[in-house]
This record gives sequence, structure tokens and C-alpha cells, in this order.
Amino acid sequence: MIGCSSFTLETKDHKHLLSRTMDFMMEMAEQVVFVPKNKTFAVSYDDKEEITSKHAFIGMGSIQEVDNAPVTCDGVNDAGVTAGVLYFPGYASYKEKATDNTWAVSPDKVISAVLSQAASLAEVKELFDEKISIVNEASVTLKVVPPLHFIFSDTSGKSLIVEPEKDGVHVIEDSIGVMTNSPDYHWHETNLRNYLSVQPKQHEDIEFLGKTLKPFSQGSGTFGLPGDFTPVSRFVRTAFMKNNVEQPADELSAVTLSHHILESVSIPRGIVVTTDDTFDYTCYTAYMCAESRSYYYATYGNQRIRCVRLTPELEKETDYREFKVQPKEDIDYAN
Repeated sequence: MIGCSSFTLETKDHKHLLSRTMDFMMEMAEQVVFVPKNKTFAVSYDDKEEITSKHAFIGMGSIQEVDNAPVTCDGVNDAGVTAGVLYFPGYASYKEKATDNTWAVSPDKVISAVLSQAASLAEVKELFDEKISIVNEASVTLKVVPPLHFIFSDTSGKSLIVEPEKDGVHVIEDSIGVMTNSPDYHWHETNLRNYLSVQPKQHEDIEFLGKTLKPFSQGSGTFGLPGDFTPVSRFVRTAFMKNNVEQPADELSAVTLSHHILESVSIPRGIVVTTDDTFDYTCYTAYMCAESRSYYYATYGNQRIRCVRLTPELEKETDYREFKVQPKEDIDYAN
């Protein structure tokens, strides 16, 4: 299965980042792909639906051999729209065929389709309202229909969560900018009420049956913050961190802070064992800045943070480009 946690963050100088973990049982970080403007590619496997990109974008993913089309898990485009896809088992539901006058889009190609077309969250919403029909097609790589939901942000700092369910596609515009996996977003937001007593400040001494009881040490205010790796607990931890961390000054500080926040929900190999006796683990973490059009990432085997940027030089290119990931740890030896 695919786990994953994600959140948005704003800096003091008004930069906006969307960050996420990618949790899976196989390596998902092999290359960052660049897709140029005016590139025509397929967004479905069965219907061979094709669109032409209005915007260039970069993101972790691959160019599929079967149709020479990009499949991306997340990314940022030249207009500053950022995006991520996360697992949504037991809830995700898709159309059997596209609605008239819409594009048939495979679940694993939604991110590529949106980043290639949208210049703002308003345009993202318009795409799901009027142009995109997510259809029930299996991923060529996974050989199954992946149950997914999606988070988007832009230079406004606001976020949009899109959840395709049996009763339709829910576009949530007033979220807190945090998303993990099932249950649905509104369930997670309601569940935060169970943690109103959790706080960053130390609990004060209390008088109890004639005794003065003191907290053992710092951190007593966070007692009760769930520590497991279920989507519910990861949502609570991520939301708590986002709400209480010191606001970062600038983009680089935000990348560093986001990396620390995601460490609290990152999964080492061996901790989460699937029913097939494989390991779910955090393959990579990604940090996308809307303003600089930068894609930062770190991988399980190489924690050094690397970056691919949508530079003017890169945007001049007219074909796909792949930036291969260095999987082994890059140690800065002092002697």
C-alpha cells in the first residue's frame, strides 16, 4: 500500500511550500522528471485521451514506456501550482467512463494532467468541475487501480483537497492544509477535537490529595499525542506540528523545518509490515516551493536534500528530461 503524509507551510517572507512523504513497499524515487510546455501526452491508458501542456512542470515520477507519457506523484509547475497524490483505500471511487466533453484521466496521471493545465487553485477546481473525469483504469506499473486522493496549493498559500468517492468528487477548499490517508478529510478534521488538551507548553504543578505533583521533564504538554504510523495518528501529529512550530524565515529555513516535521511521520524499514510480509517505508520526502518553482527532495538511502528548479534554461527545452536520483548516502567526510 501507499501511505504518505503532507502539509502546507508559509514563511515570514511569504513563500509557500507543499511537503510530503511517499510511503510505499517499493522504491518510488528514481528520477525527477521535467515536462515542457506544449507537450502532447496521454492521460489515460484505455481511451488514449491526449492533452497538450499549457505549463511546464517537474516532479518525482517516470515517463511510461507504454505510451511515452509522464506519471508523477507530486510536483510544481511554472505558475507555482504544487501537487501531491496520496493513498485513499476503502474510499476512492472512479467513473467507468468519462462524462461527455471531459477528459478520461487515469488515477495515476491526475497530477500530470493538472500541473500541465492549471495556473491557480481556481483553475484546479475548474478542471475537476468541468474537464477531468477520473476513470477506473489500472496503473501500468502497479497492475491495479490505485485508490487515490490529491492535495494542491499555489502562491496564495491556500490548499485544495480533492477526494473522488462514490457520491462524486469532493473538492475541499477550506482545509487546514494537512492530508494523510483514509478516512476522508472531514473525518480527520473532526478527530482533531480529541486532542484539544495537547499543547507545546509545559503543564504546571498541581495540588493533588495534599501533594504537589510536578511534570517529570519538558514535553509534558504533548502527552497524548499519538505516536503510531496509522493515517489517523500521522494526521494528528502533522497538524499539531504545523500549528505550533516556529514560523520559518525564508524558503531554505522552511525546507529544513518541513524535513524535521516529516521525520516525525517517516517510517523506517521493518516497522510497518504488510499482509504480504513486505515493508512499507518512507521512500522519499519532497518539499515544493510555489514561488521559486523548486522541487527539493531527500530519499530513504540518501538523506541529503537535493533540488531541481524550473529555471528559464530548463523551460526552453522542448522534450522530457529526467534527473536521476542518487540512491546512496552522500557523506561529507571531514578527514
